[in-house]
Amino acid sequence: MKKRILFVDDEPMVLQGLQRLFRPMRGEWDMEFVADGENALRVLERQPCDVIVSDMRMPGMNGAELLAEVMKRHPATVRLILSGYADQDLVLKCVGSTHQYLSKPCDPEALKTTIARASNLEGSLHNDRLKKLVCQLSRLPSIPALYMEIVEKASQPNSSLSEIGGIIRRDVVMTAQILKLANSAFFGLRRQLASPEMAVSYIGLDTIKSLILSINAFSQFQGVDSGGLDMEVLWRHSLQVASHAKCIAQTESADSKVSDEAFAAGMLHDIGKLILAVNLPQEFDSACRAARAERIEYHDAEQRVFGANHAVVGGYLIGLWGLPVPVVEAVALHHSPARAPQLEFSPLTCVHAANVFEGERAAKTLGAADARLDVIYVSRMGLAPHISVWRDSLCAK
Repeated sequence: MKKRILFVDDEPMVLQGLQRLFRPMRGEWDMEFVADGENALRVLERQPCDVIVSDMRMPGMNGAELLAEVMKRHPATVRLILSGYADQDLVLKCVGSTHQYLSKPCDPEALKTTIARASNLEGSLHNDRLKKLVCQLSRLPSIPALYMEIVEKASQPNSSLSEIGGIIRRDVVMTAQILKLANSAFFGLRRQLASPEMAVSYIGLDTIKSLILSINAFSQFQGVDSGGLDMEVLWRHSLQVASHAKCIAQTESADSKVSDEAFAAGMLHDIGKLILAVNLPQEFDSACRAARAERIEYHDAEQRVFGANHAVVGGYLIGLWGLPVPVVEAVALHHSPARAPQLEFSPLTCVHAANVFEGERAAKTLGAADARLDVIYVSRMGLAPHISVWRDSLCAK
């Protein structure tokens, strides 16, 4: 069945360009192109769409107002916005009604990939109940502009680590948080890092990017009712899982890409808990109480209450962010790795095991059942003898 995509822009030349750009997609997408918000809402009333892509600055109803209305009337529609650099203040005002921002001018292939990812939901995330749940959530962490600027700079052939450090330096709060982490016992460096340039050089660009995403996500919800979720505990758990997931990858002599993706997925593996807790605090608290009372795993209790668990909710979100497929897969399936389409050692293997081992090590103050290692999944890869080595490496840290 074809996906329905709705494009909204008040500039006729932009709409004509979009029509030409996506003409090859007509076999997969049914597309409509309208010039204002009122017409967009009429189209959606006639037949809902899977994805809406709207300009930000339009006369009458602007993009933020349009997508807020779409969220209320058609919560199952994925909402994307196109924004010029001058629109950043307005963009910040529509956090919650928008799933992802795309900057103008937008690379055509990047736009095509983003829409395809949003409509297909990456791999195993084809779940109507999940899609409806996520689209009803009013508070979703956005991908920070700092991250996108670093990614863009890093993609340039002559970019340097000092230039990337300079970009980070402009964000005083993020610089302070990164240096605090980089100089903590968590990284165990033998020298004190005094600048973001040094941090990029010593702990690596991919690790820095993962920290930026995680710090940004957690900081957006400081002081928000979170259904009893202890964000500080969750943050420390995420750091530990990320560190050990990378350690497992290195123990298996995986290449640096797998190690970096394992770290990124470990940092973000429980972001779905944060999303559920701040959007639906009472329901999240009910799921936690059920898990403790019945001694079942938290993700099973979440499945019962929400129709989806924190793992797939988190995977859905970071899939829209455009993170690499192995990272999305590791987040979405870290409680059910056997569902992965390919049976191979991957960031998913690392995060699944690291999450279980960290749960075993952490002091237990709650009575819910611990996450269990899928020994059959590990054994099918011939890695069962490695389990004790992985666990011991965590205990040694």
